Order: sequence, then structure tokens, then C-alpha cells
Amino acid sequence: MNECSIANNLSKQNASAKPVSKWINKRFGVELICFLLLLLFSYAAVSKLIEYNSFVGQLRKSPYLEQYASIVAWLVPVVECIIVLLLLFKKTRLTGLFASFGLMLMFTAYIYTMLNFSFYIPCSCGGILALMSWTQHFWFNVIFTVLALTGVLLMVVRRQ
Repeated sequence: MNECSIANNLSKQNASAKPVSKWINKRFGVELICFLLLLLFSYAAVSKLIEYNSFVGQLRKSPYLEQYASIVAWLVPVVECIIVLLLLFKKTRLTGLFASFGLMLMFTAYIYTMLNFSFYIPCSCGGILALMSWTQHFWFNVIFTVLALTGVLLMVVRRQ
């Protein structure tokens, strides 16, 4: 073989390897995003359930949720647990990512509303998230909302 044919063979091998490596990178990205969301939602659900009385008490102080505190106190951790289950299985992962995006978008909108339109801001988060300021929590939620959306887009692109 001459140098030109060797170079052509190498370029053909690299060209065929690129789609595979992109697929692996997308798959790894989705797996990483799902893992981070699994950690977030399982931690959040468990901490809310462990500190249930405190969680309900803080929700009752919210100017927007006080009437619905008892319902929200059960609904949010249950939804978080359902999302965890959806993210665990490959067949339901895309649904879990859509649900993660929707829930994180609602949490982010709630925090934005509280920061900009509320005279009193109670902290209904448990565990380590309670150590963040409301502004830090807002940006934390923005990051996880973008991550969930990125996971959705990566899965949709990967299926094409």
C-alpha cells in the first residue's frame, strides 16, 4: 500500500467513527443528566417527607400556597418520586425528562414570583437546599431546568 491509500483508509475509519462517538457522547450526556436529576428529585422527595411537618408549616406561610399547603405537601414529593421512577427505566426516560423539565420550570417560576412579587418568602426546601439563599436557589433551579431540557433534546436528536 502506498501512503495515499493508507491516508484514505484512515480518513474513512475516522469518518465512520465520528457518528458512533457522537452517539456515545449524547448517550453519556443523557445518562449523566438523568443521574443528576435522579439525585436531585430523590433527595428532595425524601427530605420533604422526613421533614413533613416543617415542610407543611412553611407552605402554609407562602402567600400563594397557603390554601393548598396540605395537598402540595403530598403532591410534590409524590410527583418527584414518580419522576425518579420514570428516569430509572430507558423506556420511560424521555417522559421522565419532560416531567423533570416541567416540574423544574414550575419550581423556577414559583421562586421567581416569590422573589419579585412576595412581601414574605418562607423557605419550604429541606436539607442542603435550605442553606441556599432564594437567589442562589433560583439559579440552581435554572441550571437544572436547562439540564432537563438538554436531556430531552439529546434524546430526541439521538432517536432521529
